[in-house]
Amino acid sequence: MVEKVAERNIIRLEDAPTRKALGGTLKSIFGPDNVGVKNFRFSISYFDPKEGLQVHIHPESEEVYYVISGEGIVYLGVEKKEIPIQPGMSLYIDAGTPHGVTNTGREKLLIAFFVAPGKDKTVVP
Repeated sequence: MVEKVAERNIIRLEDAPTRKALGGTLKSIFGPDNVGVKNFRFSISYFDPKEGLQVHIHPESEEVYYVISGEGIVYLGVEKKEIPIQPGMSLYIDAGTPHGVTNTGREKLLIAFFVAPGKDKTVVP
């Protein structure tokens, strides 16, 4: 038997709540605050040229970045290793690892973020 899909299970990007955080614009697609997700957060972020997320840490959550469009640099680890990113790339970040991103291109940088379990507070080192 197939269960009926609830309206809260479907969110269009343009309808997702938008907020500014850590220097970027984030759209919360699925999370504890909007649909009651218990074990992860899924967001999309837009960064204008030279904009990005400051280096931060999720003490208990792992994270995956997926680059949808644009170009940039991800800063990873205590040493802030610079990793060039472009569309189609995915990047895994261990819990407790410092990380951030900057748009180095001329167009918007669009990144999908999947954070699990996604319940811990973000810490700026």
